[in-house]
Amino acid sequence: MIYLRQSTASQEITLGQFLDSTDGDTEEAGLTIANTDIKIWKAGATTLANKNSGGATYISNGVYYAVLDATDTNTLGSGIIFVHVSGALSVRLEFCVVTANVYDTMFSTDILDVNVTTVAG
Repeated sequence: MIYLRQSTASQEITLGQFLDSTDGDTEEAGLTIANTDIKIWKAGATTLANKNSGGATYISNGVYYAVLDATDTNTLGSGIIFVHVSGALSVRLEFCVVTANVYDTMFSTDILDVNVTTVAG
């Protein structure tokens, strides 16, 4: 599982490893992955949504990357990204969208906001 910052653009994620659908072993390097091939389920949703814009780009060894935007990450909680393109086995990635303060506390120098007055009553 990966963590994403709520409603934040330019969050790069890796997708894969994409393997050949025939032999289940050969790494797929030449796939064309459009935004409509990348389906996102967000917490509480009853349907899958297409990734907002932009597809995925090849890195190496069957691994691709995609850049999520603020629309893709606007719902707090768990989610799943599904990708299934012709010629490759499907790929699934689980994620969790957290508030900016929580994300920055986990991955930067921010500190978690805690209101002690509320806790103490």
